[in-house]
Amino acid sequence: MLQKIREKITGWVAGVILALLAFVFAVWGIDIGFSNQSVAAVVNGDKLPIAPVRQAIQNQMSQLQQAYGTEVPEVLELQVRDSVIEGFVRNRLLVQRIREEGYRVSDEAVSEGIRQMPVFQVNGQFSMDAYRAMLANVGYSPTSFEAEQRQSLQIAQLQDGILNSAFVTPGELEQRVRIADERRELAWLTVPIANFLDSIEITDDAVAEEYETNIDRYMNPESVDVSYLEVNLAEIASAISVTEQGLRDFYDAEVVRDPEMFSTPEQRRTRHILVAIDDDRDEESARERARSLLDRVRGGEEFSKVASEASDDTGSASLGGDLDWVEPGMMDAPFEEALFAMDEGDISEPVRTAFGYHIILLEKIRPGDVREYDEARADLETEYRNRKAEDIFYERAERMSELTFENPDTLRPAAEELGLQIGVIEKMTRSGDTGLAANAEVLSAAFSAEVLENGENSQPLEIDEGRAVVLRVDQHHEPQPRPLADVSEEIRGRLQREAARSRVLESGEQALGLIEAGEDLESVAGQVSAEFSPSLRAGRDDAAVPVRIREAVFAAELDGDLESGGVVLADGSYAVWVLTDIVPGDVNALSTVNQRELRTRLAGASGGAELTGYINQLRNKASVVVNTEQFE
Repeated sequence: MLQKIREKITGWVAGVILALLAFVFAVWGIDIGFSNQSVAAVVNGDKLPIAPVRQAIQNQMSQLQQAYGTEVPEVLELQVRDSVIEGFVRNRLLVQRIREEGYRVSDEAVSEGIRQMPVFQVNGQFSMDAYRAMLANVGYSPTSFEAEQRQSLQIAQLQDGILNSAFVTPGELEQRVRIADERRELAWLTVPIANFLDSIEITDDAVAEEYETNIDRYMNPESVDVSYLEVNLAEIASAISVTEQGLRDFYDAEVVRDPEMFSTPEQRRTRHILVAIDDDRDEESARERARSLLDRVRGGEEFSKVASEASDDTGSASLGGDLDWVEPGMMDAPFEEALFAMDEGDISEPVRTAFGYHIILLEKIRPGDVREYDEARADLETEYRNRKAEDIFYERAERMSELTFENPDTLRPAAEELGLQIGVIEKMTRSGDTGLAANAEVLSAAFSAEVLENGENSQPLEIDEGRAVVLRVDQHHEPQPRPLADVSEEIRGRLQREAARSRVLESGEQALGLIEAGEDLESVAGQVSAEFSPSLRAGRDDAAVPVRIREAVFAAELDGDLESGGVVLADGSYAVWVLTDIVPGDVNALSTVNQRELRTRLAGASGGAELTGYINQLRNKASVVVNTEQFE
């Protein structure tokens, strides 16, 4: 039931699905970019290509850059790099393991998994047109795509085997509820930092002193000014001259060379009922059951109803056996041979395939057709431009490579001969930005020793389909202090907050001392101009209690009638809390349904820990060599 790819769709639906498909491919680990022979690591002899690893690192760094707003600390950058590489290594170890253990997934399971992917659905239903178009538009073969899905399902089998074997004893459940559902009686007061901020004046001299003393806090990141040349297939295609006669000649030639290019094959709207042959049902039993189901539908029962109740193809059974429109080359040969010998409304005899016995209903026939020139003209022009542009693109890209190699210290000869504009990216940092500056290959090249230190042109970079780039660094900007005038307000605010925090802490510690001396919490709140929060019984996740207070209170022990403490809150305010009672959780207070759900969650957590341990064991036994030089 695995489909071949032949057609494309256009318009907004294709655009939306393409965006979703890119996400699906990223999640499933499918590389749809250019191949790259560089190696990120070698795992038990298997080589990991570097391009997808670099891209994953760059994606992580871009997110951190947005979060920090400035250059990401080097130590964090190294942690991200190591974490991403380790993730790829561990995934490859799982792939190797499933191969060793001989995990298998049927074609039916792969087909069902694909049919359930939202990216291939339109209005909630699997669309064959969407499936064809998406794979065709990203240049991904169905064979490779289905192999990737099969591998993912095999890994899921291994993981599920570990996860589903975990269990929780009654004692473990009771202990978990005692801790997780524990509630604590507390009250607290808050000394707001806002009480002090407005009253603190920071002089210009204090700002200047902070700037000089901690100049490293106020630096612009290292950056480079980059110039580049780009050969772009889309731009070349748009400039191709097209004549009506040229298009007609192209059409005539293509009809002879590839008749299917301008034709649509006959399609048949089909339903089926599958009786599988497996460990639970042998050949004879399957044939007898198929015959009994055939008797039911030929006896007048609705085909879709019988399919929903009895078909072993779970994906189509939920749709009443609907397989949508089927065309030649999509199904197993016996199925297809029977289907295309039927007339509309026919119900077949049981048809034996590799999956078992099928009962087929042919609902409707959509005849094939050949698109005439006028009908095909728009697509024809696009294809014509692309064909002509591809030759020019590769010629220009090759010539650009030659000229920039022969003239390693300038892009100008290549620009003049090829008629290209020299583009400029100013102040590009290692963490990237947008456009070309967001591309991992561009960033890696710009900060490489060859380009940055030796001042040479980069190697040609295929950064996207139909885009080739060569770049060079025009100027290297070392980290430099930002001017005092630009950061003075930032510094003033920092110093104000630091001074206010100091005063808040003094006031909070005064309040804590009064409480420990035996005074009432509400009374103390009035003495130190704090906000009072009366007593309540809170759980570990109670949003009514600030997070840091909850953490402190649930970490405390109650030896007598009262326990107290202080904590700095996220905004710099200070809280003093008082704990007066602890009530353990009671498993008997949970309904049977809730107990079952909790037991399932705990078993899942336990299984997750076991899975992590299993992967750690694979990692500890593995031979792994990381090519660290590629990431420096």
